[in-house]
Amino acid sequence: MEEQTRKFNPYIIIIVILLIAVAILAYKQWGGKGTDIEVFKDDIQIGRDDAPVTIIEYYSYLCGYCKQFEDSVKPKIIENYITTGKARLILRSFPPYELSQAILCANDQEKFLEYHNYLFANNDKIKSIDDLKIFAKTIGLDETEFNQCMDSEKYKSKAEEWYAQGSNDFIKANIPKDRQGTPAFFINGEPAIGSMPYEDFAKIIESKLK
Repeated sequence: MEEQTRKFNPYIIIIVILLIAVAILAYKQWGGKGTDIEVFKDDIQIGRDDAPVTIIEYYSYLCGYCKQFEDSVKPKIIENYITTGKARLILRSFPPYELSQAILCANDQEKFLEYHNYLFANNDKIKSIDDLKIFAKTIGLDETEFNQCMDSEKYKSKAEEWYAQGSNDFIKANIPKDRQGTPAFFINGEPAIGSMPYEDFAKIIESKLK
């Protein structure tokens, strides 16, 4: 990649579009087989370690249905289940890899949520890596530290690992290729693919609390 105005890989953009298209067809409301899903020490987590329900979310910042879930459903989940200690949320970003790397670089400065929220709020303005650097400066991140993190591709392998882990989790849950998309959730191992109303999501969580 060139140092300035680096664009995202067009093939990765195509993958994201396909994942979104799949998600449109997927949940309505469809799930696969429950499975054991691994949680790692370096995962991005919201909530307590000892919460009885673990929700793993695979998402993309360029996914319209992910943004819909982020705006209308997730705040209620956080209020009613995460802050009350009933559940914890593990966040794993899908491609473009540069966006996954960016949130990990922001996490180094303990600004993950601020950057995460800003990316979703401005996802229609994301065109290049330079935009990601401008966003970091806008929310008050140390510009030099963030840019060095991005330029060195410090978290390239972790970004690739998230995508590989998600693909593997789909396979373990016996979710067919034409049903694999974002957003995707594993709630104590039970898969739910696609955006869904809060009431449906809450029912799954409640079933795990019994």
